Amino acid sequence: MRFFVLLLLTLWTANAVLWAQGDRTVVIISWDGGKPSVIRQMVKEARLPNIYSLLIEGSYSWTAQTIVPSSTLQSHTSMVTGLTMQRHGVTWNDKFREEKGFVKVPTIFELAKKAGLKTAMVVSKSKLKQFAKPGTLDAEEYVKGDATKVAEVAVKVIEQVKPNLMLVHISDPDNVGHSYGWGNEKKGIPPSQEFLNALKRCDKATGEIVRALKRNGQWQKALVIITADHGGHDKTHGSADPEDVNIPWIAAGGLAAKKGELQGQIKTMDTAATALAALGIRAPDDWDGKPVWEALKERGEISMNGKQLPIIAEWKGSYCGVIEPKQIVIKSAKDWEDLWKQVHKGKILMPNIPAIDFNKNMVIAVFMGQKPTSGYSIQIAEVEQNDGEVIAKVRSTSPPMGAIVLQVLTQPFHIVVVPKVESRVRFVE
Repeated sequence: MRFFVLLLLTLWTANAVLWAQGDRTVVIISWDGGKPSVIRQMVKEARLPNIYSLLIEGSYSWTAQTIVPSSTLQSHTSMVTGLTMQRHGVTWNDKFREEKGFVKVPTIFELAKKAGLKTAMVVSKSKLKQFAKPGTLDAEEYVKGDATKVAEVAVKVIEQVKPNLMLVHISDPDNVGHSYGWGNEKKGIPPSQEFLNALKRCDKATGEIVRALKRNGQWQKALVIITADHGGHDKTHGSADPEDVNIPWIAAGGLAAKKGELQGQIKTMDTAATALAALGIRAPDDWDGKPVWEALKERGEISMNGKQLPIIAEWKGSYCGVIEPKQIVIKSAKDWEDLWKQVHKGKILMPNIPAIDFNKNMVIAVFMGQKPTSGYSIQIAEVEQNDGEVIAKVRSTSPPMGAIVLQVLTQPFHIVVVPKVESRVRFVE
């Protein structure tokens, strides 16, 4: 049995190496505590010039979401493992806990190293070491300093190590948010000036990293993702409040599609899967995160095996108006409109119905039904055309016994758009 497992691992690693693109670079820049509503307003006021430049040449969302609890260590671990907190097992946020050992599930750094690529991590909070497994990083730097110092170290790593995959963590917004405040939109309280200044430093630091990639001739084959682990309200965060949970998600660089604002729901777990997809590495099938194909120039080519259908767009979440378990296939605009209205039933402002060309595409949707707490999820992991039928592989998860969950009703769902196929669709759990 052990030999069989080792053989499978060896074969998987070999395949990863064949897919991996060694001339590509992915840099994930996390603005710790970066509240998207404030960032968006500052962009409108021309106070974040580097972010503005990335927005106009890439793809972005101001309504991406992190996990609950919306806290630094748990959220960043989901960001680099593609899994929810309940599945990756890092449930604390106070410090690096050596006695707990490193995160038990694979990280993007681990998978990239197995594919023969170089990896690096530059962070400004030492507790993030929890997912820095020994042997998975070519460079690991902990920076005691603000965004300026983080950028300085990150640029040196880019120039000297030339990593294919890199995480850069900047703690300025979180530090000043706790001391001076993120603001409170419900109470009409604006963010503190200190918080605004921290975002300006993040913008400048991001610009330095982008310029380093351009100087080194890497930009045309690079993907830079600017995101955050959480937002905040007043002087705190961690709740399920949208001010805490909503995060920015911006994709730019030569590997990014110029799509502007994205309509699909993005989760922080999707960052991990998107980073691997840009590098040509297929993410594990059981991940909660999926590549944001709409944000990439190459949609699904690297993970297709000749039968798999690429996911062109998707929407997923924990709350909707469908309270019964359902599996649905839609091939007409009228049915799509009816479903969209049902999904957003009860909302004061219904989002615009996304345009879909049903001459070329179709919609596949799964609904888990109403659940008593948070921690449940459902996902269309893969769609394949095989032997005259389309197979939608569905994976559902439930919170493990003893997990920390919110006592709220949830209705998990996942909706995907794939190329239209005139065949029966079969759902497989």
